[in-house]
Amino acid sequence: MAAIGTIDSIWRYPVKSMQGEALEEVFVAFAGLMGDRLYGVVKGHGNPGFPWHTAREQESLLRYQPRYKYPSATLKPEHLAAAQGMAPGINPLYPEAEQFAVEVETPAGEVYDLGDGAFLAHLKTVTQDQTLSLKFTQRSQYDCRPLALFSLQLADLLTQELETTIDKRRFRANVYVDWNEDKPYEIELVGKRLKIGETLEINVLERDPRCKMITLDPDTAEANPQIIKHVAQAHEGFAGVYGAVLVEGVVKAGDTIQLLD
Repeated sequence: MAAIGTIDSIWRYPVKSMQGEALEEVFVAFAGLMGDRLYGVVKGHGNPGFPWHTAREQESLLRYQPRYKYPSATLKPEHLAAAQGMAPGINPLYPEAEQFAVEVETPAGEVYDLGDGAFLAHLKTVTQDQTLSLKFTQRSQYDCRPLALFSLQLADLLTQELETTIDKRRFRANVYVDWNEDKPYEIELVGKRLKIGETLEINVLERDPRCKMITLDPDTAEANPQIIKHVAQAHEGFAGVYGAVLVEGVVKAGDTIQLLD
């Protein structure tokens, strides 16, 4: 098997459209990273096909920092080894919902228990939207696909093209990749199968179509519309790729990525 790169960093987003967190290791299931986007805010009057309240509407939402209260319990199932020892693809028992409890720090420094009605009341006051509600599931609430990959090489290319530093975090990927070749190699991998680390296998399904989210600075939420305009004109509106999990497994920062076919 040919090694084509390594994992630069692993990121998950406990609450959809809020800040993410970098991880040293995590279990990646068929539904994506354990603990990724388990929570989301829903608009009662929104499009029923995409009902989420996101930073597209409330840019400051990107500056809210969620944290799991019991972080060690959210990285991999307790009995993962026993499940994987039976056969590849046996779904391990996930932690109880209570172990995925989250607290959120607002841009003003206030800290709320996400499950407390006070947080939702705060958000309703900020947005003037009384229809907002909280949605939780243990199996992730991603937009399109369970896994998003983005390379350092693509961030560098966009930096050169736009003549301004492009922070990789704008693209809200789960796995940031450092390819062995000095180019955004992920574009050539659509339809290919990859092995990441010791066990995880994924199929690269398609290029990732981008939206307003990439215009928002990950620290300040300040918008730069030129970024999405450039991606649309120079890269057909795509940046990064989506993947589907074929064989579940734990991945770590620094793991090797191999091309299987």
